Amino acid sequence: MSDIIRINELVGNKEFEEALPLILEALRETPDDLELIKIAGLTNVNLKKWGAAKNYFETVVKFNQEDATSWFYLANCYEKQGDLVSAKNAYITVINLRDEYLEAYKSLCILLIKLNEPLEAVKYAQKAQKIDSEDYIFDFIIGTSYMKNKDFDKALSSLSAAIEKSPNNIGTYNSLGTCYMALGRTDDAIKTYEKALELAPGMPMSYFNLGSAYQIKQEHEKAVEYLEKAAELEEDESFLAALAMSEVKLKKYDSALKHYKQLALMCPGKENYKYNLITCYEALGDIETAISMLENLVYVNPKFILPAQKLASLYIQTNQLTKAKEIYDNILLKNKLTTEIMHQYAILSSSLCDTDTAEKMLKKVIQMNPNIAKAHKDLAIIYLNKRLFDYAEDEFKTALRLAPNDFEIIFEYGNFLYSISKNTEAESYYREALELEPNNVLALTFMALNNLVMNKLDDAKEYIMKAVKIEPHHEYVQFCTGRVLYARGEYDDAKRYLIRAVEQNPDIETQNTLALTYFALEDYNQALNIFKNIDSKHPKSVSVLMDIARCYEALGQNDDALSYLDKVVEIFPDCEDAHEMIRKLS
Repeated sequence: MSDIIRINELVGNKEFEEALPLILEALRETPDDLELIKIAGLTNVNLKKWGAAKNYFETVVKFNQEDATSWFYLANCYEKQGDLVSAKNAYITVINLRDEYLEAYKSLCILLIKLNEPLEAVKYAQKAQKIDSEDYIFDFIIGTSYMKNKDFDKALSSLSAAIEKSPNNIGTYNSLGTCYMALGRTDDAIKTYEKALELAPGMPMSYFNLGSAYQIKQEHEKAVEYLEKAAELEEDESFLAALAMSEVKLKKYDSALKHYKQLALMCPGKENYKYNLITCYEALGDIETAISMLENLVYVNPKFILPAQKLASLYIQTNQLTKAKEIYDNILLKNKLTTEIMHQYAILSSSLCDTDTAEKMLKKVIQMNPNIAKAHKDLAIIYLNKRLFDYAEDEFKTALRLAPNDFEIIFEYGNFLYSISKNTEAESYYREALELEPNNVLALTFMALNNLVMNKLDDAKEYIMKAVKIEPHHEYVQFCTGRVLYARGEYDDAKRYLIRAVEQNPDIETQNTLALTYFALEDYNQALNIFKNIDSKHPKSVSVLMDIARCYEALGQNDDALSYLDKVVEIFPDCEDAHEMIRKLS
């Protein structure tokens, strides 16, 4: 009895480490004492020993299924261990046993949002409101759930109600601002974000939200002011990317260059940062560096069309016309033949990379029959590949006017917008194409890639998983699936798809992405083997040599890392990443 008194005293004083040995000793004497088992569970919860706590509470509810408190703590344990479905069921059991258990409602609603069941969260939050109408948290949960469900008008009402009940809650203001942004009420969003900033001036997210709102208004000077502050407070990828984008809009290329260098170093697998870095070098007139970096980028990833087009443009600008033709000849054209002979010949000419002939033939087809929509579309593609973007857009718009419901034309116009980085508009046309052919693998894949560029990783995964389900053995779809999963940090799943893609087509880009995935998984030996294999077949790639050096660094083999860094500097003397690593390892 004295031990029990001591146990209760220690637990009451929150001295859980001291209490636990006594509890275990008491349980050996009375293993069936449910109250003691509950105390053991509660002690382990406070010590964050979730597995042990779960076992104790499972024992309690096995013998006393009406114990709502034990069900609640059991739900906590399930949630902490990542078993969200069991946690959900346990929280619901708590509520069924004790209808007024508000903490269970709160936990359940937050969990339902995580499980992407926002309307269920609304249902339970509204039920909780009937018990306690004054607690702002349920209005906040309802608003957040409606936002998750993209019902922003309803979200606005609930979030406004939450602020009335708790006018100093920063999170509610930020959510309300985001809701205003989704509704296109940018000025209201700015006022709301300013209130959040006033309440907590040290919060980087509030500065970022304000900067993003001013970006939407195209007020980039103000956007930079707030985004700089956000980046000063926290070196976050999103903050830096948004800041660099506004700096480019303001033609502050020196600053943008500095920030894109940071981003490329932070996220070596994200090609868009390298590409944006290259455009800064070009804008600053350093064409030689821009070409050198583009050559490496195109070499490692020949499927990334935009850098190839940029490289061709710079080759033309520097009078390297043969190299430019080689680049254009390697751009993949995705066309289907029509029934008209001249149109077929034009498509064949395009496939043979004889674009001059293709252009002449398509012009003749249109001259003979200006209402052939697909001819306008294919001519637009020819213009696109020649970087005649205005002409291309005119032809695409003519094609869309003639055949507004043609899947192929809508899809190819989406590809055009994607290729010139108008990703929001591209998304609209890809969505329209998928309404016509919801199971078209190419449309699903390019929609996923477009979302990937926009950093909408959840949507990218949703579309690519649909594509790979339809075509599970398609090499390019498997590669894109791996690429999307890699971007999401789901490296084990990414590895599985990339291995299959490499088995079918061991090209440089696929192998390189697989190697980067192994690196992310800290399997440095595997990553090193693949990078060295790429280097043996395609030597003098700066990015591959850098990745080999990073592998050796991770393995603690600094001398080997330095030897490869020397190779990088020999090829690309101005490579700052290499010089920085050399300074660090020397």
